[in-house]
Amino acid sequence: MLHILLIEDELIIAKDLQLSLNKDQFAQIDVARNYESAIALFLKNDYNLIISDINLKSDKDGIDIIEKISETTIIPVVYLTAYSDADIVERAKKTMPFAYILKPFNLNQLKLTINLALLNYKKYQENMEPSDANAALVKTLTKREKEILVVLASGKLSKEIAATLNISVLTVEKHKQNIRKKLDLVTIGELINFALTSRLYVLSD
Repeated sequence: MLHILLIEDELIIAKDLQLSLNKDQFAQIDVARNYESAIALFLKNDYNLIISDINLKSDKDGIDIIEKISETTIIPVVYLTAYSDADIVERAKKTMPFAYILKPFNLNQLKLTINLALLNYKKYQENMEPSDANAALVKTLTKREKEILVVLASGKLSKEIAATLNISVLTVEKHKQNIRKKLDLVTIGELINFALTSRLYVLSD
């Protein structure tokens, strides 16, 4: 059975979706109603997919949540929202969601979208299969070094990596130096390319 994180602040909609998708054991649904609960649930559980409303009636919206999660993880995302504003859609597109559904919608449409998103994600993973050489090099990295590479691949600078992982900038630089030695790479571009082609979000411990 699928395990899905649903981010929705409207209780009636959240409960209706939870009951509907749980029916016939289509999926187990965990519900988060704000940024803090969404991040906490995501860190605690392994999910196959995220369904997120965009407007959460708080300082941080659904896109903010997905941006945070995407710093260290790649997971299929389906945005579920009543908004079709061009600026909002553009923000959402930058997080590379697998689908974007406008309310109102029907359950069959949502189920079909979920299945298609998971299928496309599987194809994406297969197309990004790392080489045996890269896989061997990844095994030489520590868990922290892998984490730093993943965040680095999202375009973060050392100061931002330090803040994301709650470590010092000096520690980040030391790890980057060790990573360069282990992988025999020099430039940031080479490190980012290695992280992407090696699918560290899949290979990490």
